[in-house]
Amino acid sequence: MNYLALIGGTIYTPFREIRDGVIVLSDGKIYEVGNIDDVRIPDGTELIDVSGSIIAPGFVDLLVHGGAGYGFSDAIPENYQIISDYFLAHGSTTMLGSLHAKPKNDLLHDLDLLSKYIKDNPESNIKAIHMEGPYLNPLLKGAMNESYLWIPSRESFLEMWEASRGLMKMMTIAPELDGAMEVIREASFRGVVCSIGHSTADYEIIDKAIDHGATHVTHMFNAMKPLHHRFPSVVTASFLRDELKIQLIADTYHVHPAVMELLIKIKSPKNIILITDSIRAGGMHEGEYHFSDQKVLLKDQKAFLEDGTLAGSTLTLNAAVKNIVKTTGTKITDALRMSSLNACKVIGSGKGILAAGKAADIVVMSANFEIEYTIIDGKIRFKKKFN
Repeated sequence: MNYLALIGGTIYTPFREIRDGVIVLSDGKIYEVGNIDDVRIPDGTELIDVSGSIIAPGFVDLLVHGGAGYGFSDAIPENYQIISDYFLAHGSTTMLGSLHAKPKNDLLHDLDLLSKYIKDNPESNIKAIHMEGPYLNPLLKGAMNESYLWIPSRESFLEMWEASRGLMKMMTIAPELDGAMEVIREASFRGVVCSIGHSTADYEIIDKAIDHGATHVTHMFNAMKPLHHRFPSVVTASFLRDELKIQLIADTYHVHPAVMELLIKIKSPKNIILITDSIRAGGMHEGEYHFSDQKVLLKDQKAFLEDGTLAGSTLTLNAAVKNIVKTTGTKITDALRMSSLNACKVIGSGKGILAAGKAADIVVMSANFEIEYTIIDGKIRFKKKFN
């Protein structure tokens, strides 16, 4: 057996903190985890000194449209690799490549190309698809192109499902639309995580959506009605219904830090999943880009349409972890749970925990949350250039 050991960092399992830690990897899995005084490192082990660094489960991003100048909806497989590499450099070991609404034939083509890429590249960090739409409410379309939204039907969903080769793992849908409940039931039956989003649904409709299989909420507070004390809707249901896990864009302007802190107190860290909702402008210079055939402007790392509507983000998950720790006082253990394990539980990946026998998907970060190593299945996939 070949062994690789990370030595000297602080390990976040993410439930516990192990200072002066050692994590030994072999055959794509974690062989041993513990304090440096308690772990016997096998002879011939390759050693990497990560003293002073954070060792954590690899990040899992359930909503990412693109980055580094490219998007999954480009329908160009060569671009998928560029996006993958960009997020490897920011610690994401698992991603759901996200697609948005398009005319029917174009969207089915996107699903076909992306699912084929995933099937053909099993070592990629792109593992499945999040279909954000096309069954969204035009009244809260956000940056989506209203002319591309579909009317919900079981038949059109099954066409998308077939085009995705069964790799559609999550779908954002507005349950108040005619036909949406049937789609939620059919998708849930096939193992798709149905996430409420871009929705005007009231409290009673959301209860029905839960009964039909909905278990998730897309980018909390955004593209939904605000909290109202007489007319409860998605926000209130998200607070009250334990069946619903929620996504959070922790860039500090999609949701104010004070509201993020409130959200953590209400839902607790075990029910929140940090996402990026990154678009092609992620990691790029200021200027003009596009999303769903609409002009997007990037300024001060904020992406927005010409009318001022926020258009996704330029966030990475290491930055999201840093933001939520620094601005809300959240414990690092909790922040790392929200960036890894919680998402793993949603999609059933079995990862997100650093323990013997678990998959060796690991991120090593500096004390300032800068990525130093990204490891997938025990293989180093990104290494920072050290001076």
